[in-house]
Amino acid sequence: MSLFSAAATTIFGDNLALKLGGHMIQRRSLPLVRVAILISLVLVSAGAGAEKLTGSDVFVLGQHAYVAGGTHGLHVVDIRANQPIQVAAVDTPGEAKGVFAISSFAYVAAGSAGLQIIDIRKPDSPRITGSIATPGDARNVYVFGDYACVADAQAGLQVINIRDAAHPRIEASLSLPGKAHSVFVAGDHAYVAAGRGGLQIINIKRPSQPILAASVNAPRDARSAIILEENAFVADLLGGIYTINISNPKQPRVTGSLVTPGEAQGVYPLYDLLLVADGSGGLQLINIRNPKSLQVVAAYDTPGETRNVYGLASTFYVAGLNFGLGVFDVIDRARLKTPGIFLFSPGQ
Repeated sequence: MSLFSAAATTIFGDNLALKLGGHMIQRRSLPLVRVAILISLVLVSAGAGAEKLTGSDVFVLGQHAYVAGGTHGLHVVDIRANQPIQVAAVDTPGEAKGVFAISSFAYVAAGSAGLQIIDIRKPDSPRITGSIATPGDARNVYVFGDYACVADAQAGLQVINIRDAAHPRIEASLSLPGKAHSVFVAGDHAYVAAGRGGLQIINIKRPSQPILAASVNAPRDARSAIILEENAFVADLLGGIYTINISNPKQPRVTGSLVTPGEAQGVYPLYDLLLVADGSGGLQLINIRNPKSLQVVAAYDTPGETRNVYGLASTFYVAGLNFGLGVFDVIDRARLKTPGIFLFSPGQ
């Protein structure tokens, strides 16, 4: 059974200390009015004394965060308090790599176990209600209407009919160049980050007949994409962030880019910021007011490599290796140029 433990933050005047399991891990002087303050850090553990901590993806719905924890399954976290608390976990088959939650269900891309559908009407007692194998390695999922699009690695895109949650079925498949790592749906199109295949844009107006509309090969190893108005922001493992104008989905074009210090893997917009899970580069916050001229306005070190990020209101949630789930609150937007905050060393 997987466990969560909260790392509490304690403020001493202008100093901040981080406690984990009753032990002081790190204390350093911080000008609190100048930082986006860490609310809390939730650790996903494989059991008492376990060292390998994992968070592959995170999705927030209502009062709960749903964390894809790799081989440790899906974790349900109550985020109402300053110190989030795990309320349940589901030991999913395969490896929980991606998660999307909506209404009564959480949909988990479970690697070799395909798509797992979990009933979350009672968040403290979730249960698997349906599943379907996919031909590839399910890495990410996006739900729209009665369908789920699954980024299925070497098997491309799978469009799955989920009208009957207990008996999902593959409606259509589309082979793509590269490996499908993630998928985002906006309007009539699915945007697939296909690794060395770049960004693939697929018309899914008829879910049973997906059609490749266009592709952009500029990203060298596209890992995720998010759509905001007329732009796609693509995380490229080898090249940072790309801005791609998709005002005409049939003729996308690269209009901007920014090299990040790590390995960009997950992106999410929060107002005029783009939150970037940058692997060994921790968290990068990028100003996207001018999509053609991206600028880093803040950076945060994390206890391990970041994998994905989700933003809601003024709060952002990050999933990663060696720490599971971090919860941050952007408090002073006027002073976001503060250098990264060193939270604690997993090696200590």
